[in-house]
Amino acid sequence: MKKVLDPRVKLLLLILAAVYISIQMSFQIELLLIFIYVGPLFMAGLYSLTFIFLSFYLFQLLITQFVVPHINAAFVIYIISFLVFGLRSLLPSIIAGTYSIKTTTVSEWIATFKKIHLPNWLLIPLAVIARFFPTIRKDYQRIRQAMAFRGIGTGFWALIKHPIQTLEFILIPLLMNATKVAEDLTISSLTKGLGLPGKHTSIVELKLTAYDWIYIVFAFVPLALHLGGVFS
Repeated sequence: MKKVLDPRVKLLLLILAAVYISIQMSFQIELLLIFIYVGPLFMAGLYSLTFIFLSFYLFQLLITQFVVPHINAAFVIYIISFLVFGLRSLLPSIIAGTYSIKTTTVSEWIATFKKIHLPNWLLIPLAVIARFFPTIRKDYQRIRQAMAFRGIGTGFWALIKHPIQTLEFILIPLLMNATKVAEDLTISSLTKGLGLPGKHTSIVELKLTAYDWIYIVFAFVPLALHLGGVFS
């Protein structure tokens, strides 16, 4: 049975991932942290993403162990250090962000922000932004379909051969439509009563389950082990 965390727990994982970036933790705690963060992906049935992130982490470990010690060029060391150590520290944030995007709808995010009493001056822009990019992506797909229907190239080589024409047919319609989309989404959010004071209702019901509470505890385990000096 597939299980998905409550959006509030997803926010907690994102916040803690930002905290873990600034912590110089031991390898054992880091390994535990990675498994804790890929756990929700596996439980949600996103097995391919789970495999990709674990393989990427294993690849970084192999580079650190067998490649970095044998490199003498300083410039190459800087590049590899960023790709290996930098991305390793960012990996929990990337995993948490990917999981949140894949398993949470815009309605669930809005219900979550209401639940945590986010002020309206921040809630409305977030609601507009959350719906803006998917709408623009659909407009982009329609533009490419229209170009293909008229025999205008839309691929990478078309951009190389005729960059001005391709940008004209894609960017100009997108830019002209972006302002209108933003206005429509803002009006839609206000029409739904997001800017009104008082208690709001929602068709999305948020409730912390036992799975959520267990994962809240799990999320703090690496921090507790680090502060307690375990594996140091």
